[in-house]
Amino acid sequence: MSKLSSSELRRHLRIGLVVEIELTLPGAAPQIVRTKNISDGGLFLVIDEVKLPAVGTEVKVRLKNQLGDGEEPPVNRAKVVRHDPDGMGLEFIE
Repeated sequence: MSKLSSSELRRHLRIGLVVEIELTLPGAAPQIVRTKNISDGGLFLVIDEVKLPAVGTEVKVRLKNQLGDGEEPPVNRAKVVRHDPDGMGLEFIE
């Protein structure tokens, strides 16, 4: 029986895309961070803060720039699902 790698177990294809995201943590002012990758299910944020929110914490994320038609991007709810030396992984909450 062969073992599957973590990339083979993923439910959503990741796209390496760097964009600015407005991240709002509970009880804090919004801050601008960058993505490392994005998928239909979530995104990875590059954060150099020493204190990352705990796994399971609900946060809000929004694309920093306007959409193609000048419309403001929606605010999306997400939860922290993992920490990494470069930042944290978020899963979108529907």
